[in-house]
Amino acid sequence: MEKHILYGATVICEKQPVDNPWIEHRWVINDLLPKKWVKGDGVAPAGYVPLLPLHVEKDNEESNNLYIADVLIDLHHAEAEAYAENLQSSSPAIYIVLRPIIDDDESEAEMMVVEISLSPYTIQDYEDCGEDIIVKLPLVGPVANLVEEFVNTYFKPEKFVKRKRDKAKLDDQENRGGDQRIRRNFN
Repeated sequence: MEKHILYGATVICEKQPVDNPWIEHRWVINDLLPKKWVKGDGVAPAGYVPLLPLHVEKDNEESNNLYIADVLIDLHHAEAEAYAENLQSSSPAIYIVLRPIIDDDESEAEMMVVEISLSPYTIQDYEDCGEDIIVKLPLVGPVANLVEEFVNTYFKPEKFVKRKRDKAKLDDQENRGGDQRIRRNFN
């Protein structure tokens, strides 16, 4: 295991029509296909990967509702605590952050994958923003095995040490704070 791992994956997404007067469609992640992992060279993976249409012929009509993107999941030893928190949660998850592509006439893509993360702390920042679509997939299979091995290797929880009170003798007549205008009797 290396301290920095890039894990390849393919995201398969579907643009589903919705019977709603305010929105035309919704984006649903159908699958995340793991590829292989390689050691990182210190450079974070490039995000913002466009979802490109996967053309499927169906009854001599072209169907453009499936989209695909090849992405890299970044596992870094500094975030091992966050991965451990994810594994210990009631529903461990892979988080996929999607964002609409705005004002790009050259590309046929409408949506991009901003990031795939296994850290609930990172995803909380995206949720606070509120402008992105965050899809949560269950953390199972080879990705879960890799994350568990990574956490076992790099996460070393700190031992809790209870703070002990100072042994200094405090003078009962000393005024130890509070409003100085109020006279107190400490007997």
